[in-house]
Amino acid sequence: MKIRVVSYNIRHGHDVELDMSLIAADILSVDADVVGLQEVDVGTSRVHGRDTLCELAKALGWEHYRFCRAIDFAGGCYGTAILSRFPIVSFDQTHFDVPAPREGRAVGHAIIDAHGERVDFFNTHLSYESDELRAGQFAALADLVTRSSAWVLTGDFNTADLGCFAVFDKASLANPNRYPTFPASGEGIDNIVCSAPWRITDTGVLQNHHSDHLLLWADLQKTPCERSTP
Repeated sequence: MKIRVVSYNIRHGHDVELDMSLIAADILSVDADVVGLQEVDVGTSRVHGRDTLCELAKALGWEHYRFCRAIDFAGGCYGTAILSRFPIVSFDQTHFDVPAPREGRAVGHAIIDAHGERVDFFNTHLSYESDELRAGQFAALADLVTRSSAWVLTGDFNTADLGCFAVFDKASLANPNRYPTFPASGEGIDNIVCSAPWRITDTGVLQNHHSDHLLLWADLQKTPCERSTP
């Protein structure tokens, strides 16, 4: 089994003037199967009350997507999202313990049925304010994902420190500082992480100006003997 996974911080569509068809074109251009988005607005005043996630899904022609609310913001919600070519069987979200007045953070978890194969897919956006905040969030993430026998995690982790990922025992990273996905700093703060028996066979980025982050993609593969059911 092979899937192509994307992680993409879209800055609520600001850089494309809320034309979500341009974000959809980015995703389609890399032939993605499952996408983790960060910085998604639903119903906020800065997107004029629009459901930009629904608009993006329609532009993709995909029926399967879920929003993970991190905070209430500007009359709506702000957070992350998971979109999939394949059916999402179930979805839940977990909020991190973030002390006020720091911005709330959360992780979404979708169980996806990819042609009869179960994919445990997580997506998150970690705090930018301090290493200490992120350390707690990394620990909480590790506890959460390892409850699944095999998992994939996408996110804007707001750090290029590879040591932070040591909490994921024997996990593979698509971006071990290979791609500066946040050009303003020149750092690879976006990543795709997976556990065995998933393995990463290819990676890349999409170079454009549709966000202040670059789209990161990775090809993941399981062998037939590692088949699991939803």
